[in-house]
Amino acid sequence: MAEEVKFGIEGPNYPWETISEVAVLAEQLGFNSYWMPDHTVATGVRRWDALEAWGTLCALALKTKNIKLASGVSDTYRYHPAVLAQKATTCDIISGGRAILGIGIGEAMNLVPYGIPYDKPVSRTEEAVMVIKKLWTEDFVDFQGNYYKLNKAFLQPKPVQQPHVPIYIAASSPRTMELVGRYGDGWLPANLTVERYKDGVEAVKEAARKAGRDPDKIDMAHFMYGVVAKDRDEARKSVMLPAKLLLLTRPRILEAIGYTPPTYDFEMTFKLVFPRDAEAWLAKAKELPDEVVEKSPIVYGTPDDFIERFDKYIKAGCRHFVMNFQVSPKILKETVQLFAEKVIAYFRKA
Repeated sequence: MAEEVKFGIEGPNYPWETISEVAVLAEQLGFNSYWMPDHTVATGVRRWDALEAWGTLCALALKTKNIKLASGVSDTYRYHPAVLAQKATTCDIISGGRAILGIGIGEAMNLVPYGIPYDKPVSRTEEAVMVIKKLWTEDFVDFQGNYYKLNKAFLQPKPVQQPHVPIYIAASSPRTMELVGRYGDGWLPANLTVERYKDGVEAVKEAARKAGRDPDKIDMAHFMYGVVAKDRDEARKSVMLPAKLLLLTRPRILEAIGYTPPTYDFEMTFKLVFPRDAEAWLAKAKELPDEVVEKSPIVYGTPDDFIERFDKYIKAGCRHFVMNFQVSPKILKETVQLFAEKVIAYFRKA
């Protein structure tokens, strides 16, 4: 079972030098996938820089040879599905068949300030996925939906991968997990507890069976935040504040571990959290007790701590861990190296 487990890393939004160096290093160290955030603006207290995802992935395609290159994740508001399909196709061709289209319902920060309507996220995303798959697999597409209407539309050339570029859907709600079962090649929820992850695996598989698809062909992934270090206290000290900031933006994680969120003002999917909010966001995060981080799915500690936590998720059905390390760009490379040499190596040897 351990042989099937894959490992990915999500790099930073910026700067290019760090993105490039970490992607090349990740390939050298045996990571299976590299994920580029697809944001108009980054998430942060002091830094909000972000490079465009698919242009960056295409540049990485020329610097790497084997590692899969994925968007983590794209939405269908900023891009018409035909444009998004073309972006992923272009990356797939340039990389020789290594692209992954990560897709999700979007976030307010990338949409609302720019006047992009943010309505009916699940229904719109479902239609977009249908359109993308049709453009990749059919010569000419006629489609009459509520949001998209295509008349003899076509996309040439087609992707290298057949039948198409794999689609990983970011999903943690019942409706979005149904989408994974019906259309997804991979399931990519974020920061679920082991119990919720196990339930999610069953929900996705049941949706796949209802859609007449083989549930075992869906790659069960998990996007996780964390800090790994040689010393547990060092990792704990490093992770606490970033983790608390993150938990305020994802109050459902707090609810899932039995803690009532002190505020929903910084929920980041449907609300704006911008530089003007940074001071209040930081102050409120510091009020959270350390206990919420300890109980949360955010993983920190030594490589052995990671191995112990991952074993539980593997038993729950996870086969692809995608890590976002909550450390500064200055120490990101050494963090990635430690993780690969101790954690990935452990599971590969097992």
